[in-house]
Amino acid sequence: MRNLKKSREGDADDSSSICRLPDEIILQILYKLIDLKTLCFCYLVSRRFSSIVLQVDAITISFTAPLVNPPIPDKNTVGDVAPLLPKLYSYYGESFVSASNFLRKFKGAKLLCIELPPSHRIAIDNRFLAKWKVKFGSRVESFIFLSPNSVSDKDGFYLYGNGDDEEDIELTIDSIKQRRHISFQCLREANLWHMMLLDCANGFRKLEEVSISGSGRKERLSLSGETLIEVKEWLHSASKTELARVDVVARVSECYIPVLKLPVSGYVMKGVFVMVMGMNNLQGGNDFLMNSEDGSFEDKEEAALYTEAVKEILEKHKGMMLTIVHSV
Repeated sequence: MRNLKKSREGDADDSSSICRLPDEIILQILYKLIDLKTLCFCYLVSRRFSSIVLQVDAITISFTAPLVNPPIPDKNTVGDVAPLLPKLYSYYGESFVSASNFLRKFKGAKLLCIELPPSHRIAIDNRFLAKWKVKFGSRVESFIFLSPNSVSDKDGFYLYGNGDDEEDIELTIDSIKQRRHISFQCLREANLWHMMLLDCANGFRKLEEVSISGSGRKERLSLSGETLIEVKEWLHSASKTELARVDVVARVSECYIPVLKLPVSGYVMKGVFVMVMGMNNLQGGNDFLMNSEDGSFEDKEEAALYTEAVKEILEKHKGMMLTIVHSV
């Protein structure tokens, strides 16, 4: 996919059986091959195939190699309306550039599913169990990061952790610093994913749904339905000043809970570190996170577990939350 410049002295052999098929049948076959890399190979077959391939309206794109992670600004802004993806090229590398350029040829795309591996630094820190959730619309509004030492079910079976009570409950100062660092890295990742969602909403006029998930399909961000329509309207009506506005993290709160019992599922989390971040245009403490539906997990059972954990913390352990950053 690195080089889409092709040299064609002639189309594929028209005597082949597949070339004798009507365009509609070939398109139906291509609908089964929605992976972008596969579609790229089909696109290079012939002039006829290239025109048919670009009619596919549901596309998946997956990157499996670790991504580079140079310094990027901590901001939630889209700058100029179009194009937005070039702002991400330096972060995601050459293969992302090539794939993005090819993807833009699909003017009629209605469904986009993008899977990205974590950045290099986050991949290194995967020795910790960590989940994040983000609330967003046209801008990222809030972010919550949760990292337990261990998780056990109602029968005492450990899904994560070694079952050593003392080790599971203990959270050292160094461990807290590491988790705090990872949470900010995850926020950067979430901001980049959000920028990518905005770019897709802006660049594909017929788009009905777009989703971005991490490798292994843990965290997931998506836009569809009324939210997507609202984001499109905002992108086309917002002034340059609004688009260029930088939203910074204005409030950061964190807490450590030795043992967190979840009454609905019966699960138990030990050594739980939680960090909540809010942007500068938000008010009302942490209540806005209670019913957040934006940004979720691919695994619904896992989503229910971590949603229950967040609600339990914000309802019953809110007094333990320590504000470490607050700006008016």
